Amino acid sequence: MSFDIDWWWPLQEEINLEFGFSKCREDVSSRLITRLYKSKGKLTDLVLNRKVTIIGAGINDDDLIVGDVLIAADGAVSACLKRDIIPDIVVTDLDGNLTDIALANKHGSKVVVHAHGDNLSRLFEFSDKIQSTCLTTTYPTSNTDCWGGFTDGDRALMMSLSLGAKVVTLVGFDFQKIGKYSGNFSINKIKKLSWANKIVAQCQEKSGKVQIY
Repeated sequence: MSFDIDWWWPLQEEINLEFGFSKCREDVSSRLITRLYKSKGKLTDLVLNRKVTIIGAGINDDDLIVGDVLIAADGAVSACLKRDIIPDIVVTDLDGNLTDIALANKHGSKVVVHAHGDNLSRLFEFSDKIQSTCLTTTYPTSNTDCWGGFTDGDRALMMSLSLGAKVVTLVGFDFQKIGKYSGNFSINKIKKLSWANKIVAQCQEKSGKVQIY
């Protein structure tokens, strides 16, 4: 059964309003990413009917990382590498540790690169350092995928459900504080965690496939 994301679009509009995101910049980012990056490969066979674990940036040193398919949300790739784990997939808007993302990519991680209106400069900066498997954008285009989601973690969740994951376990998802792999503190990051919490709850309710540890 497919994961319907029709419910997502009203939330996207609320997010745009709260954070002042411009649809014009989203359009620019969509065109830019397809010029700078070339997607090679597909994720469906890797995720379909599999037990997926998504590692969030709030992961602690004593949290276990286990699962059939491991997906690191952006900066959480650093937590994986510290344990000598190469995640199967990294979902990133290029806000995490580029060196670690590139290293994981070199050793086999498939990288999902997301373009949005606020990461235009990073799209330029990192285009020659990462081999992308999949390109995503805030709104659907003919050349990119779009499964919904706002932060890298809940975007990875919506992607996994849309690709037919059997069950999705979330590790290191702390919606109350900025995780050690999230980068510097900011008020906007706290607001984004609140939205991530809401999105994950919706995914739990609508899919019945989400577990949080």
